[in-house]
Amino acid sequence: MSFKYPVVMPKMSMTMETGELINFHVAVGDHVKSGDVLFEVMTDKIDMEVEAPADGVIEALVANPGDVVEIGKPVLIMLTEIEVMAFDFGTDGEPVAAVEVVAAPAPVVAAAPVVVAPIILNETVKAVPKARVEAANRGIDLRTVRATGPDHTISMEDVNGAQLDPAIAKRQAANKALIAKGIEMTRSIAQASFTRSVNANFDHATFIAAWAKVLRNRPDLAAHEHVGVALIIESKYGSALPVFRDPDQVKIADLTALVASTTDAAKNGKVPVAMLSGATTTVFDLTTYSMSSATPLLFPNQVTSVTIGYESATTKIVSLTIDLNFCDFYDGALLLDALVASL
Repeated sequence: MSFKYPVVMPKMSMTMETGELINFHVAVGDHVKSGDVLFEVMTDKIDMEVEAPADGVIEALVANPGDVVEIGKPVLIMLTEIEVMAFDFGTDGEPVAAVEVVAAPAPVVAAAPVVVAPIILNETVKAVPKARVEAANRGIDLRTVRATGPDHTISMEDVNGAQLDPAIAKRQAANKALIAKGIEMTRSIAQASFTRSVNANFDHATFIAAWAKVLRNRPDLAAHEHVGVALIIESKYGSALPVFRDPDQVKIADLTALVASTTDAAKNGKVPVAMLSGATTTVFDLTTYSMSSATPLLFPNQVTSVTIGYESATTKIVSLTIDLNFCDFYDGALLLDALVASL
């Protein structure tokens, strides 16, 4: 007995309504294993890979590369030997179940995407160091930049005048729009912030584990049965928000390795889809920019957020923002004191 399973466009951020299909990693008739990458999606923040939920065979490719697909709409159809329920990616409505196959339709083969190669102006690149750094941060291929400096050297002015890769430019624009939307939402929430100075001898793994342990004692502040700590990671593609579920219940060595590998993946535009949902709080690290404080966003379904700011070589500033609709000033002070005490 075979079951027909629609692999749909997942909801990978709280504001995501559609996703653009970049390409397929499979073709009709391919046999896949659970966890194999099926296709890549461009979201409003970053590129993501969608994996097979079970072993099976690709029956049909419903969408085409370049299509903008609504959340919950099928991208491809799989045939599986077991009945599979769709993963909870935050889509509205009931989960999608696989259905028993009665008569399989003829497979639909997606058209191959048209790839336009960039115009290479300089195979051998000479550039000033600052220009190389700026180009790397903005995702600009220096070979495509017209050099106007001495001895055909690329200057900062050349990089500033260069065009971004269209895909990266699109993601950066979407990221700015998302931040603006989040700021507008934050203004409508009654909130308060609390600040403490702490020793700087902790890393991200230690911090999110300590914060999760504090929140575990306050299940009334979570929208899920688990504690999910989203850590904002910046890259040339924009901001990624991978979620670490119940980090306080993971061995610190394992959590440290997971945070490191996830950070590397995020900076390369590859975060597992399964890590993009289920956040109950968010952590912002401002020390990357040598900033001490900022007003963090309170995302929907979250009533707390924490920032880590730079104070000195030996101390950091930890700030907690709370939604006053769910907890009061006294709660906020107690939460921050508990976090600082556990670091």
